[in-house]
Amino acid sequence: MGNVIRTRAFAKANLSLNVTGKKADGMHSLDSVMMSLDVFDTVTVAERADKEITVRFVNARVDGENTAFKAARAVQRVIGGNGWDITVEKRIPMGAGLGGSSADGAAVLRALDVMYKLPQRGADMRALALSVGSDVPFMLTGGLARVGGVGEDLFFIENKLEIFIVGLMAESVSTSAAYAKFDAMYGGDGVCPIDNDKLCDSLLAGDAAALDALGNALYAPAVELAPSIARNARMLAEAGARVNMTGSGGMVLGYFSDVEKFAACARELKNEKGFAVFAPAKTGVLHERL
Repeated sequence: MGNVIRTRAFAKANLSLNVTGKKADGMHSLDSVMMSLDVFDTVTVAERADKEITVRFVNARVDGENTAFKAARAVQRVIGGNGWDITVEKRIPMGAGLGGSSADGAAVLRALDVMYKLPQRGADMRALALSVGSDVPFMLTGGLARVGGVGEDLFFIENKLEIFIVGLMAESVSTSAAYAKFDAMYGGDGVCPIDNDKLCDSLLAGDAAALDALGNALYAPAVELAPSIARNARMLAEAGARVNMTGSGGMVLGYFSDVEKFAACARELKNEKGFAVFAPAKTGVLHERL
């Protein structure tokens, strides 16, 4: 077997998501606290003898250009050389707000960095990641971080709070549609419901009050697009969870610091559509050489 790297690319949750404004290029600037989750896609990258780049999804249909291809092409533009066969096995739910697409792009960047030591060949890893997607710089490292701007500002934090998570998802939500609905509802104004200073301080202190400081500026727009989000939020809250939608939806997450209350919620809701359980992960991408 030639040069082959297999990766695990972990999902993310937005503990908070403030939209601070809209830039001239149409991108929205954010102030968000992101945390890696223990569900992952498996992304395998194998070097080819020619310059072609192929991407195959073994258990999902992904139409059009995808972030795995976009990441590989961005690297190839910098270092040249051969192409790659990329295989993606999806486990991160799609259209959920869990960053599955960004995780795949981050995984390809990590695999190619392991293969070629990209910074030594003139590649700026942060710039490459941003060119693939605004969540990709965080996903490349993972853990817990406060993320600002369009993904370029990262401040990593040690999470000292034990967290257990139940998720429900009945409908997917398009990220572009959610932001379009946000613009229709709020114009170019920022919406900042969460005190992220307080949230970060509480997580660093291991204080369960952090779970009372969650929120998402995209919640109302997403509910307009997928009303099941509100229903799922109510069910999780009634089961004792501190609730927040992740990303632009459509998954709603219920957070617990008490494992027994978490287990009771999971038993109560296990037959609901899109049910899943998660725990925090400490990294964004793991790799092995085959």
